[in-house]
Amino acid sequence: MGNNTKLMSIVFNLEDPIFTREYPSDIILFKTFTTLQTNTPIWTPGTDKSIFLTALQVSSPAPIVVQLNRGNNAAFMSTTLTSTLATYGISFSSPIGFNSNETISITTSTAGTVHITLLGYEL
Repeated sequence: MGNNTKLMSIVFNLEDPIFTREYPSDIILFKTFTTLQTNTPIWTPGTDKSIFLTALQVSSPAPIVVQLNRGNNAAFMSTTLTSTLATYGISFSSPIGFNSNETISITTSTAGTVHITLLGYEL
């Protein structure tokens, strides 16, 4: 090996993080449903608090459409799991903020097992 060959190199400077969040995702909600859901509340914030959703994961053993709704039942995200044992997950670079006292609810396209995990915080 010559003098210009490096076997290992530091790619990130750990003193200056690339990504930081002002508030941690200190709330993690796990829910499982086995029947058809229509605007079923899955996260109700504390009194006069707002939800800030930072990540979510949805999984199901069978194909299904999962829709997440705001407090007024307006859809803000829909995920279609098209194969068996499918999983979908997303981490938002900026939290999705909700209005004060606004809940998150779930609607599914059919009866079937759905596992959902929500990460976020309330302010």
